[in-house]
Amino acid sequence: MAKINAFDLNALQWNWLLIVSFAAISSLVTAGFIVTRSHRKKRRAGADLPATDPPTTLEELIPESRFVSIGGVNIHYVQGGDASGGDIVLLHGIGASIFIWRFLFPVLQARHRVTAFDFLGFGTSSKDIKLKYDLDAQAESIASALTEVGIEKAVLVGSSMGGSIALWMAKRWPERFTSVIALGPATDASRMLGLTQHFAATAPLFRYTVNRKTIRAILSFVVANRQRITDDVVDRYLEPFRDRGESLRAFVAATSVLSDRRLPHELKDVKARALII
Repeated sequence: MAKINAFDLNALQWNWLLIVSFAAISSLVTAGFIVTRSHRKKRRAGADLPATDPPTTLEELIPESRFVSIGGVNIHYVQGGDASGGDIVLLHGIGASIFIWRFLFPVLQARHRVTAFDFLGFGTSSKDIKLKYDLDAQAESIASALTEVGIEKAVLVGSSMGGSIALWMAKRWPERFTSVIALGPATDASRMLGLTQHFAATAPLFRYTVNRKTIRAILSFVVANRQRITDDVVDRYLEPFRDRGESLRAFVAATSVLSDRRLPHELKDVKARALII
């Protein structure tokens, strides 16, 4: 396996935004949005993106929405495509949800069965205060969910935090994941602030800072084509955080994945074929 590049732009963005305020929701996870933009069809080679976008709602792009129960908690997932082409599993980054894969999903499912999950604490998956959101807990919950839905072998694709978890899953269960694609994996713990334990419990106090204005500002900071930041897109990124602070608490607690001191050096023995972007 190629040496892991410890530099993680997404983690740097998280550090900066966490210092400013807890309005940092979605900053790390829009990496998937940026990367998958390139997969949209163009009207001609080298042309600009078409003026009329494909649908931007999750329901239109990814028709099947389901839940799987693991140990009394619910994990939200969507699935579509042809199983005969092999399984691809998509794992979003911190602060995000299945929504980030909306343009990539239809492209992949033309030849593969594609399954995308909301991690525990994100999207519409369970956000219980008693849940753990660390590296092992997230990896184990997704591995169990895959078993439950009948996927024993798959290619893992992860963005930011999802990239780190994908690499960790490939390390722990090499027989199940032979290939991994990590988009900006957050693998350098030294670039993260050690604030998780101190601020997770108090994070709900800052829930009012997460609104349309701050979400739009964060997306403008990380999305190259700002014409893609429509009102509907802003609302979809904001939607999971319209609660009493459970999502914000989970978000802060999940930074323990990015600050796990086992990364990146314990990834050196990952035997899966790895493409790290």
